[in-house]
Amino acid sequence: MNPIVFSLLSLTVIAGTLLVLTASNWFFIWLGLEINTLAFLPLLISTHHPRATEATTKYFLIQALASALLLFGGLLQASQFNSWNTDTQLLPATTILLIAAVTLKMAIAPCHGWLPDVLQGLPFRIGLILSTWQKIAPFSILLLLPTQPTWVFFTLGLLSVIIGGWGGLNQTHIRKLLAYSSIAHLGWIITIYPLSSQISTLTLVLYFFLTGTLFLALHFLNTPSLADLGNIVNLAPWLTTLTLFTTLSLGGLPPLTGFLSKWLILQELSLNTNLVIATTLIMASLISLFFYLRITYIILLTLSPQHTTISLTWRTAQSASLANILLAALLTISIAGLALPPSWLPLFF
Repeated sequence: MNPIVFSLLSLTVIAGTLLVLTASNWFFIWLGLEINTLAFLPLLISTHHPRATEATTKYFLIQALASALLLFGGLLQASQFNSWNTDTQLLPATTILLIAAVTLKMAIAPCHGWLPDVLQGLPFRIGLILSTWQKIAPFSILLLLPTQPTWVFFTLGLLSVIIGGWGGLNQTHIRKLLAYSSIAHLGWIITIYPLSSQISTLTLVLYFFLTGTLFLALHFLNTPSLADLGNIVNLAPWLTTLTLFTTLSLGGLPPLTGFLSKWLILQELSLNTNLVIATTLIMASLISLFFYLRITYIILLTLSPQHTTISLTWRTAQSASLANILLAALLTISIAGLALPPSWLPLFF
């Protein structure tokens, strides 16, 4: 894709999200979501591959359905209160429609089935946008909703964590595995939302850092499947090692950054006497931890069967990737971010 066109579409995607974040009117929120979606569709199909076409079609249908539900909810509000403002009291039917729209847009179980297939048909750089930036606008809509019965969010969250862990067990493609990982992490975010929106926001931000780091590292290493992981330690040993730690951080192992959000969520659930929910989350996260450990096993304990004596050109190419300042900063935050909470936790609490 032409760089100018790519930049224009990317700016439009950002503008649509910013419109959703700043709007206080349900119609303008719907308009921002539509601008965001329509600008993102050309980025999805930019590779002109049949899988990309399939992924774009599925993404468009799901997002169109979610936007229709949100617009219908806004119309119900306007017909009842003669106002599109978000600060008016929401009708029960409107609340149900908005929760359904957010669930579809963020790929929260049981509306998660589209994400693995869509993400599998995209390159890593576009999948990064889908897994991070495209979650901001739906999550901001979630923050506008009034307090709901906690069992609704507990059910959605536990279902997402279980399905996300269970679905990733038999995956051999890294992008599908990352999709199920995203579903599981969104389950943690939704579970804690009715008790503490600050911890939920913090968990979402940390998820953005961790999954963004992993997507960028895998993009530089060019590893679309688990079978390719056995070779990358020979291609870029330092980047491979740091990617391994990032994967473990995504699994929530201490003392890495990903442990912080899970610890705060479990602590908040325990303080609110939701020990059954906390225990279920811990048990379900062990399923996800299994395929994270499988990735580290493939990287560390498997050897490539190919051997060559010719001069390889990837050593000079990889040195440029290792000098990437953005990736270096993200790797530092993803691995050693637990040492930084005193400086940035006040932003959320």
